Amino acid sequence: MKTVAAAIDFGTSKIVTLLAESGGFNRCDIIGSGTVPYDGYADGEWNSPEKLSEAIRSSINAAELEAGQGGARHKVREVYVGVPCEYIHVISAEGEVNISSPDGRVVDDDLDNVQDAAAEQLDLARLDGCVIHRSPAWFSVDGGKHTMSPVGTKGGVLRASVTFILADKYFIADIRKRLGEMDIKVLAFLSPALGEALQLMSIEDRDRSAVLIDIGYLNTEVSVVEGDAITYHGVLPLGGGDITADLAQGLRIPMRAAEQIKREYIFMPDEFDPEGDHEVQLEDGSRIVFTRADVQEIIEARVDEIADLIGQTIEEARNYLGARSQVFLPGGGLAIMRGGREYLAEKLRRSVKAPLAKTAKHNSPVFASALGLVDLVFDSIEQQAAQNDSFFGRIAGGVRNLMGW
Repeated sequence: MKTVAAAIDFGTSKIVTLLAESGGFNRCDIIGSGTVPYDGYADGEWNSPEKLSEAIRSSINAAELEAGQGGARHKVREVYVGVPCEYIHVISAEGEVNISSPDGRVVDDDLDNVQDAAAEQLDLARLDGCVIHRSPAWFSVDGGKHTMSPVGTKGGVLRASVTFILADKYFIADIRKRLGEMDIKVLAFLSPALGEALQLMSIEDRDRSAVLIDIGYLNTEVSVVEGDAITYHGVLPLGGGDITADLAQGLRIPMRAAEQIKREYIFMPDEFDPEGDHEVQLEDGSRIVFTRADVQEIIEARVDEIADLIGQTIEEARNYLGARSQVFLPGGGLAIMRGGREYLAEKLRRSVKAPLAKTAKHNSPVFASALGLVDLVFDSIEQQAAQNDSFFGRIAGGVRNLMGW
């Protein structure tokens, strides 16, 4: 029997609702989507709270309408909600337990027990936030090498590094209330950043630890990922919208025209992409041309600032990184600007990859966060079915997910 699930992702400039159905060629197929622009959030607050509920409703309605074009009626009554980056906090701890089996080999219960031991180190009940994920970065038997597959290894002591993702209680209460007024039940709150990392990064990349840089419209999210866990998380107060705003102010044009110039800009043109001027049509029908030099000065000044902040954040997270840690650039922002990835790599002096989600639809970097959320949802559903346990059981690679609300 096919399963249909709905997920809502709150970006900094748009709300995306996806309806996905299990089965088919892929793990799940997107059967309906609704993308609605809104004013986003800043400093942990909605920029236009009075308009938020209507934007949510419009996004859900659009997804239902698209899904209904296939003949079946899909009315969203239950939904999984992605918690935006400004509303989450990541903490970690290490735990240690004696291996419990008579033959001294690690069993599944030991994995749960060592993560419980890590949780006890933090006294989670006293923290200001609701735990929505618990994930291991690594396990180690008798001080040996770090691994994500310790089951069956013989030894005396199992140790683990475990991270916990906490969601802001205000966000949870606010979204529950808004969706409740629409007669929609929230099944769970999840971290799109974690889903994005698990979907876009290979196990080998995560074993070496990797950096995920998601440049949104109003902010930039930097996450270090190891194993099945986000081990470091930072949010920078600059994004693609700042580039657009700089162009609008510097060139004295509307934001819509500035966004057009930004999307058409090429960072490092070659003989196939010759340097050229930028022409835009204004609302009154008139056209205006700007030289590449004028546009370049504005765009690259702001991108250099964003790159500097990212570089500083990566330096702050150096204790979580390895010598071969790879940098990934999903999301919008620079990822959809031609030459943006290469330009950032040059500024960071690191190799930067731009991964795409493996999906037939919505494979633009703009939907990376929403697709990561959906992948996390179906991972949870599969774990639930396999273990005959509640949703608040195992998640993301068989790791228990603690829900503190």
